Amino acid sequence: MASDSESDTGFDTGTIIGVVAGIGLITIAIILGGDGDIFVNLNAVLIVIGGMTSTCFIAFQSSKILEMVPVIINAFRPEIMKPVDYIDEIMALASKYRSGGMKVLENAEAKVENRFLKNGIAMIVDGYNGREIYAVLDHEINSLNERHNAGQKILRFAGVQAPVFGMAGTLIGLIQMLMHIDNPSTIGPALATALITTFYGLILANLIVTPITAKLAMRTESEANLIKTIRIGVIGIFEKSNPAKIQKNMNALLAPDERKE
Repeated sequence: MASDSESDTGFDTGTIIGVVAGIGLITIAIILGGDGDIFVNLNAVLIVIGGMTSTCFIAFQSSKILEMVPVIINAFRPEIMKPVDYIDEIMALASKYRSGGMKVLENAEAKVENRFLKNGIAMIVDGYNGREIYAVLDHEINSLNERHNAGQKILRFAGVQAPVFGMAGTLIGLIQMLMHIDNPSTIGPALATALITTFYGLILANLIVTPITAKLAMRTESEANLIKTIRIGVIGIFEKSNPAKIQKNMNALLAPDERKE
C-alpha cells in the first residue's frame, strides 16, 4: 500500500498526538489509581503480542506480513497527494495539447511526476482511444483497492486476535491462581495479574491496530478518488476539451472545500 503513495519523510502530527495522548492519558489514570507497577507484566506482553503475531503468520503469507511494516509507518505520515494539487497541471497540459498538438504533449510528459497522470498522458501519446484510457485507469483503481484491502485484512485480523489472546492470558492466569487457591491471600493479586492480559489485548486492538486500519482505509479511498479525478482530466485532455470545462468536471468529484476555484 505504501508504494502507491509518494514518499514523505515527515510525520502526521494528528496521528502522533492521538497515539501519545491515548497512551499517556491511560497511563496517568493508572498511576493516579495507585499500584501502577502491577500493570507492567512481561508475561502478558508475550502472550498477547506473541499470540497475535503467530496467528497472523499462520493465516497469511509471511512476505505479506513483512510488507505491512512500511505500510504501518506510512499511516503515521501526512497525506501529500491531493486531487486539487493536480488540477492546474492538467489544465496546463490540456492547453498545451490544444494549441501545440501531440508533439508538445509528448515533450511535457517527461516533466509529469505523478505516475497515474504520467501513465494517462503516455496513453494519449501512444494512440489509445478514450475508452481504452478509461479502462486502463479503471483497472488501476481496482488493483489499488485489491492491494490495499489485502493489507488491511491482515490488520483487521490482528485487531481481532489481540483481545482473544488477552482473554487466553487471563484464563492461563486464572488456572494458575486456582492451583494455589488454598492460600486466600494470593487470590486478589493473582486475579489482578490474570486480568492484565485482557487489558493489554483491548488496548493494543482498540488504541493501535483498529485506528491504523481505519486510517489506511481512508487513505485508500482518497487515493482512489485521486485516480478518478486524474482520469477525468486525462479524458478531457484526450478530447481537447476546454481547460475550464475540465476543471469543472474534476471539481465535481471533490468536496466543496477541496475544489480548485
